[in-house]
Amino acid sequence: MPRKPARTDSSAAPSELVYAATDASRRGSSVVAMFKVFSAPMIVVIVLSQIAGPTVAVVGMVASAIAAIWWWRRAPNLGGVVLRVERGELWVTSENRTMATRFPLAEVDVELDTKTIQKVQEGGSAIPAMRFIDATVGPDLDVARIVVVGRSERLPLTDDSVPYMEATEWFAKIRVFLRKNGWVPGDERDDPASERDD
Repeated sequence: MPRKPARTDSSAAPSELVYAATDASRRGSSVVAMFKVFSAPMIVVIVLSQIAGPTVAVVGMVASAIAAIWWWRRAPNLGGVVLRVERGELWVTSENRTMATRFPLAEVDVELDTKTIQKVQEGGSAIPAMRFIDATVGPDLDVARIVVVGRSERLPLTDDSVPYMEATEWFAKIRVFLRKNGWVPGDERDDPASERDD
């Protein structure tokens, strides 16, 4: 006997969810990042002190240091989409609202597209050029991306995969969002064929 899905009050549920995928591992190694954080302000100081004087050079150094730290702390954005449920349909729209795909909510399923990769790891040398020469292949690493599946279309929410843990966290959030809006996962739906046999 199939399990009956729990009823949810979709009237009070949020109708929109923004999925913005990021990957903190793409920032690069902390050694390279710290080199950029410290070298950029020093280059700015040298150039501005020659062109505009010491006062402007100090202001430029502080501004470039803040910008470099902000760049290092920010995880790269891999793009994202806006998921919106409206009148029994799921609309998947790009962040800049230039592209939209529509799915009947009753036919939608959400899957994880998982694969195993091996990343190249930098060597341990203090000299940046030597780190690339001493690079090695790292251990197996699972990455994934979320795919919205309709009756005749599979739509990955991002082009690139993200770390598996981040993908599963967003996968769960998206499923909860859809459930609050009346969605029932494919494995919990009543099978019309089995009802006809009864």
